[in-house]
Amino acid sequence: MTATLLVLTALAMMGAGVSLLMARRLWFIALPAAFLGLLVVVAEGSRAAAELWGERVVGIIAATRESLRLETMRPAGSLVSHASVQHRFGAIVCYRANGNPGIGAGAPIDPAIKAAIGEALSAMDTLCQKAPGSLVLRQTEVQLDESAHDAETPGRLVTLVLLRPFGLLEWAWPVDAPLLPMLPRPSMGSAGASQVLTAEVMAITIDTKGRSPISRRSQDYAIPVAYVRLRYTPPGMPVQIEGIDTVDAPTVAHLAPGARIPISVAAGTPRQPDISGASRTYWWRNPASEILMLAGVVVVVLITWFVWRSCRRSA
Repeated sequence: MTATLLVLTALAMMGAGVSLLMARRLWFIALPAAFLGLLVVVAEGSRAAAELWGERVVGIIAATRESLRLETMRPAGSLVSHASVQHRFGAIVCYRANGNPGIGAGAPIDPAIKAAIGEALSAMDTLCQKAPGSLVLRQTEVQLDESAHDAETPGRLVTLVLLRPFGLLEWAWPVDAPLLPMLPRPSMGSAGASQVLTAEVMAITIDTKGRSPISRRSQDYAIPVAYVRLRYTPPGMPVQIEGIDTVDAPTVAHLAPGARIPISVAAGTPRQPDISGASRTYWWRNPASEILMLAGVVVVVLITWFVWRSCRRSA
């Protein structure tokens, strides 16, 4: 599916949703449909415009990039469980076009300047200079999903769609780049056989307090949660990658940054490591008290209802 087809589908969803809302029918379906369509148009509308009215140029993949962030909220200095592990993937693309780069693209550092200050060219700089053509060189970063990132190869020539509205802004996308790369892709089927590897512990973040998923109030954890950041080389990958395993903190209390430990990694999910011997009971033990309390309330309500019905029948 192209970005143009996706955006047209999203516009149709928005139109149908707005029509239903105006007719005051099926609002519980119309409102989410209109909102979802709006999000898709915002995310992919500029790329669809580039496919319809933009230029096509040939560029080169100069490098791939990957970042891993662990974000936790810490109001009033207390550690909380609202942690999200975010993997982001991208590629640096270099290409040539007329005029100066607009906002959204940059000009690589001139090799002569690096030579003047005694700095050697990186592999990315060398590949960037090989972009086809003789026009003004520029570079930009495009977002990818995990599978596209792992399949990408620096030095590969790609066809780009280039959009330069008013000559001030500038965006470029490879024609084969995935749509909506910011959305996580569910793994289809089995993740494959797991293999035991050796990983280096990079950092350990421990949450001892968080918000209940039921009442949303702050509470101390029955089991502190540890987010262990690991670096390792999965089978079939030429470089090291990083992943985070979420475990019960007491089972990794002996670990420290720099330690080398055994982990298991499935072939289909290389960025989801499992520390050997670590337990993961936090997900049910921490909210257990509130789950039991909620279950007790439900039982009391059911008993009250049955007693009320019995009294009503006997009367």
